[in-house]
Amino acid sequence: MKILLIQPNPRKVIPYTCSSVPLGLLYISAALRQADCREIMLVDARVWNLSHKEISKRLKSFSPDIAGISGLSTEAPEVHELAGLVKKTDARCKVVIGGAYATTSPEAVIEDPHIDFAVTGEGEKTICELVNALELALPVSGIDGLAFKNGGKPAVNPRLTTIDELDSIPYPAWDLIDAEKYFGLWTRHSENPFPASGRILPVFTSRGCPFGCIYCHNIFGKKLRLRSAGNVVREIELLAGRYGAGEIEIVDDIFNLDLVRAKRICDEIINRGIKIKLSFPNGLRIDGMDEELLVKLKKAGTHLIFYAIESASPKMQKQIGKNIDLEKAARIVRQTVRQGIVTGGFFMLGFPDETKEEMLETIRFARELPFDLASFFYVTPRPNTPMQALLKKKGVDLEKVQLRDYFRFSSNFSAVPDEELQRLIKRANSEFYRRPAQLLRLWKALPNKKYILKVLLRAFIMRRYA
Repeated sequence: MKILLIQPNPRKVIPYTCSSVPLGLLYISAALRQADCREIMLVDARVWNLSHKEISKRLKSFSPDIAGISGLSTEAPEVHELAGLVKKTDARCKVVIGGAYATTSPEAVIEDPHIDFAVTGEGEKTICELVNALELALPVSGIDGLAFKNGGKPAVNPRLTTIDELDSIPYPAWDLIDAEKYFGLWTRHSENPFPASGRILPVFTSRGCPFGCIYCHNIFGKKLRLRSAGNVVREIELLAGRYGAGEIEIVDDIFNLDLVRAKRICDEIINRGIKIKLSFPNGLRIDGMDEELLVKLKKAGTHLIFYAIESASPKMQKQIGKNIDLEKAARIVRQTVRQGIVTGGFFMLGFPDETKEEMLETIRFARELPFDLASFFYVTPRPNTPMQALLKKKGVDLEKVQLRDYFRFSSNFSAVPDEELQRLIKRANSEFYRRPAQLLRLWKALPNKKYILKVLLRAFIMRRYA
């Protein structure tokens, strides 16, 4: 069977979208190869900035039996448009949707007449079983993790039991992408907004998160599973050696939950003499950190860490299920900065029933600690999260919720008026960044100023002439 995997291109709608390597599709490709599916093509429409016409040409040229499309909830419109494009180009081609959007909203996906299947959760086993069933004309109704049409209506099977032995999963099919194309982009090709190297590639070292944050979409489940230190470091060696990566960004939900393994990975990198930069742009669990790991991370090449704080209100910490030890968090921020690691914080304003004073606690926490960077987001209830269920139970109208952008106001669930919430977000950014000493300190801390200037120049050109 010929399989075409597509990463949508939302750049026409979100010009500054990050064009990072589609790691999920590379894992799916590797699993399909392991199952003897050899005719696989991967099309990242973002990196080539492909129009629908250009994607249609590739569809006609390759003539796949299956077209797999991966997307986030923010990319839902592009996912549906691409599904329609596939069917218009070749009606016989089966359309399969995967990624976060399929996992959180399988019914909405399958209701689309142009979509045949959706894969929820971890997709490696499910997609291989689906391909085998389609090749042999077998029923698909018993495949775990699959959503499909049953009598024209959506049917969603239970999600597959998690893959416990992550070392058994083959490395992503890195050869299916042109790494140099990503390295040469003017747009960001990493989750890390301030990389030390322009040659940056992502790595997952674990899956799953056992915590109960009510805003989390929970893609990999609650059971933490870990790749071994040796397995992780061998992939880092591969990416640094064969593909010339200068930086690895670790994109786990929580890299540091198992401190012993995290330290072992650092030790392996140090002992093998791997010259690489490391960054953690996805947000480490701050009260799961200790000073010994920070020292090892620095020696292993770490230059940037973001911590997901969300709120500095103890009451909100309990309400949202985050339950961070804020005193320890403050101590770890200072220790991280002392190691010479660029330190960022993620913060959210506008939780259900959150008061102005509680939001001001968060703003003060960010400003008074020595963070180099701070991102302040509007609270956005994602589909099928506990937060969304809570708001629905309270009868809150969710029609205005926009999933495209965490930085833009669309809905308000807090105890303050809409205008006040927007003012507080502006105040948070203003108080944090409009300090000459803070900006100077940040500029000195950034390791790759040439890269930053290139991205800023492109942003200026886009705003001025797009």
